[in-house]
Amino acid sequence: MKKKLLTFLTILVLFITLFNINSCRTDFGFKEIDNLKLDSFFLEGSFAGPIINSELTLIDFIPDRENDSSFWAEVDGQNLVHLRMEYIDYLILKMNEIYPLTPPLGYPAPAGTPIPALTKTVETDTSKMKAYDKLLSGKLFFEDPRITFTIENEIPVVTYFKMDTITFFSFDTIPITHTDHTNYPLNAPSSLNEIATTTILIDTVAIPELDTIFSPVPRFISFFLTAGSESIQPLPFEVTGDEEMRVSVDIDLPLDVRLDTVVMGDTIALDWQDETYEQITSATLKIRITNGFPIDAYAQIYFADTTDAGKPGNILDSLFTDINHASVSEKGWHLEPATTDAQGKIITSPRSYIMVTLTQEQIASLRQRHASKVIITGKLNSFNSHLGHFVKILGDYKMGVKMGIKADYAGSTTDIE
Repeated sequence: MKKKLLTFLTILVLFITLFNINSCRTDFGFKEIDNLKLDSFFLEGSFAGPIINSELTLIDFIPDRENDSSFWAEVDGQNLVHLRMEYIDYLILKMNEIYPLTPPLGYPAPAGTPIPALTKTVETDTSKMKAYDKLLSGKLFFEDPRITFTIENEIPVVTYFKMDTITFFSFDTIPITHTDHTNYPLNAPSSLNEIATTTILIDTVAIPELDTIFSPVPRFISFFLTAGSESIQPLPFEVTGDEEMRVSVDIDLPLDVRLDTVVMGDTIALDWQDETYEQITSATLKIRITNGFPIDAYAQIYFADTTDAGKPGNILDSLFTDINHASVSEKGWHLEPATTDAQGKIITSPRSYIMVTLTQEQIASLRQRHASKVIITGKLNSFNSHLGHFVKILGDYKMGVKMGIKADYAGSTTDIE
């Protein structure tokens, strides 16, 4: 019982201090208590102790490429963190889809067959390219975003490739579209079984507004892509029509960024499967955060009823509510940003302190009102974001976390086995 409550409270605060960049659930269990087997007698008292004394970096909580091939983080030679997304063979087009031959022409087509000037336009599947699933709203600006297409081509005619539009779908499903009118010629194989590769970089030179297209924060990304030719061409060798053009996409987002009221969120299930929570009369967490990131944050934790017993999504209570505390307002617990110099290097790392207590009455009330989810949110702004300043997130930036707990309990030992 004690393990469940302590684990639950600890994880919640730890999530917020990491700005929910990635979930990392750890069991801080008190196994020595759970393993006690005693005859029934009444216990009353309290226990206290440190839980965390650590320094956390962003890289520790974002997947690496080995564990997640579609989203990971890496640090470059200048110690700048990059967010990366890669989709191998994201789109595959066959020759007979781009160039359908009508009788008397057809496939297999011998060498010398004239291939007409045709094009094929496709829209990619948004469900395959999800972005920022933990972000709820806000504006996010990257100084130097890059989208790289790699095309492996087996089609032996001079073909071009064009990214007609790139569309970002925000959380309210409003599409934001940006267009590129450039035709990029593709390398073509000159002999059977050869694959010709072409790499195309889309950056702020190709699309000047690319640095703003991640704002508002998108949930899905899709592309309208065109492939084809502009003139009739004879085949250099026989083809079957099954020759392929395979398109892979690499998105590189260096964290030279500006965050403008970006709201992040995550949800944790809350399990009330036994009655022993009532033996905890109160639990108090004492937390100290040393913020080594140039990000200003307001954190809040909500308890919600999302079961059939209550209205789905009904907020029952919140954790950081004492507005008499210097760092707490109606927005939640405020973590001041680290300040930076003109080169974006950290100068000062401010500390924030808070104590949070849950009483037995609060715990009982949440259980009786069918609280089944914990909703964690963080509202983020980069340092001097309102002035249009960009900040660099480096690989050695740290979040110092110290946390201790004091829990008071009373009950029979038979109730806490």
